[in-house]
Amino acid sequence: MRWFKRVDPAYGALFGRAAEFLTAATDALETLFQGERIDAAAFALLDELEHKADVVTHDLLDRVERGARSPFPALAVRSLISQIDSIVDAAEAAGELAVLCGVTQATPTAREMTVVLGKSAREVASLLAFLREPLTGGSGHRPYVARVHELEHEGDELWMRGYSALFTGETPPLDVIRWQAIYAQLEEAIDGCEIAAKLIERLIGRASRGGLRTRD
Repeated sequence: MRWFKRVDPAYGALFGRAAEFLTAATDALETLFQGERIDAAAFALLDELEHKADVVTHDLLDRVERGARSPFPALAVRSLISQIDSIVDAAEAAGELAVLCGVTQATPTAREMTVVLGKSAREVASLLAFLREPLTGGSGHRPYVARVHELEHEGDELWMRGYSALFTGETPPLDVIRWQAIYAQLEEAIDGCEIAAKLIERLIGRASRGGLRTRD
């Protein structure tokens, strides 16, 4: 299986940059929540990475809109890069909410969820690498998809445990409000990794079945 004729080579590089910012942003959130104190200074790196990731997203979407030849259908590229962007946005939102709500330390559940998110993001980044080279079929991507699925289940269990713990009567009402919102963003980011993994899996499957146009 070969790439499209005259495919814009920038797509491969931009997929790589998207993967880098995805892992960097989720790692930054993990560092923020694992640290001794959550504050604006500690959040600054995550905020910066989210802005840089936005530039990559806009560049990819702009190339699609301008008709630059992509190795995949335009709609599929839009869906995938938008999903990657939403993961980074949710990670950044979790950190920003913590700062805005005056949270100074993460709960044990939130810390565990950031670990799960970081692992899941790295699996998605590995899957993105499969889109940067000509696809020849095979099933080398499947273990990554399976691990993302397992991590999504782990994230769900953590969210349910953390959410239910907010309503035992031991958590101050303001903290309940704060952590409801933060947990929701963490869950959204973890769920987003599974959605992204499935989108990539479909692209790989389409390529292996001969669904992409080849060179003349």
